[in-house]
Amino acid sequence: MENTSTGLYAALLERTAETFNQAYFIYHLGNHQVLYLNLAFSRIFGISREDTLLDASQLLQQVHPDDHDFLLEQYHKLLAKGSQKGIEVRLTLPGEDLKWVCLSATVLEEAGERFLCGYAEDVTLRKEYQNNILKFNSKKNSTLEILSHDLAAPFQNIQGMMDMLETELEAASPATVELMEYIKENAKKGSDMIRDFVDNEFLESSQVVLHKERVNLTQRLAIMMDNYQHLGGALLEKNFVAQLPSEPVYVYLDVMKFMQAINNLVSNAIKFTIDTGTITTTLEDRDDTVLIKISDDGIGIPKDLQPILFDKFTKARREGLHGEKSVGLGMSIIKNIVELHKGKIWFESQEGQGSTFFVEVPKT
Repeated sequence: MENTSTGLYAALLERTAETFNQAYFIYHLGNHQVLYLNLAFSRIFGISREDTLLDASQLLQQVHPDDHDFLLEQYHKLLAKGSQKGIEVRLTLPGEDLKWVCLSATVLEEAGERFLCGYAEDVTLRKEYQNNILKFNSKKNSTLEILSHDLAAPFQNIQGMMDMLETELEAASPATVELMEYIKENAKKGSDMIRDFVDNEFLESSQVVLHKERVNLTQRLAIMMDNYQHLGGALLEKNFVAQLPSEPVYVYLDVMKFMQAINNLVSNAIKFTIDTGTITTTLEDRDDTVLIKISDDGIGIPKDLQPILFDKFTKARREGLHGEKSVGLGMSIIKNIVELHKGKIWFESQEGQGSTFFVEVPKT
């Protein structure tokens, strides 16, 4: 009776795993042999259970070439730590679109022998959903920054024209003077509201615990700069240049927060770069780190403000060339986000010649 029940439970577990599209496996570490695969395995990995049981090395042929080294690294970590979860790799299956699978496994000992046991699940739809969110978020950030600069300029012009009118109308009636002051005050409020909205968006997004994942940083920076090149080139009359590697560069990041920090560095460059100026984003792939550079040929940072630039509520805050306001928090938040990624940020600047900000973070 007990054997019958055990067989029934095993069959139910098999059907449950099949229903939720989870591929379970058992691998003998001593013999380097796959001992067990459930029915869902073939559908996820595009290779028959029988072939894999005979030769497990065939699985590597399904893995995207860019993920081979990463998978090997995670395998060694798994053996050292005893368990590993959330390992995401891509599969290139003949006749199918790119597929994402998430692996979780643990090392178990039984009768003096070691086994690698775990499961894999198809997370392609979730990854595509996340990717779309990131694309729209990047476009949203770029659009907000562009609009904040573009819309602030008319309000600044209104304030300037009202100052000129006040000079011309020295003998104006008290009611006229009061009306002009009202127009000036509301123009300033409009400009401040736009900047406050963008600043609050950045503040709220930075106050959440990091959720890191393996990210193609080349792709993320390309999307960001593409948004600026298409939207900002016409509205802001500035040139946006991306100098990125031709190959993917993978880094572990909280991509939403990290890219918002980089986006804010570009935004600051926009503030202090004249129309027709150039803003350049560069990515360098180093051995264990990546280096991002945001350069501009703007007005630069005065020497007396440079030592306190990253201070919270810093006195180094300045209005942008079109009157964009600053609360003095942006640079301190950017620094905090970079340091949460175990990275560092610094800059070089000369008045009248522009600034370059450097962000270096470890890949893993």
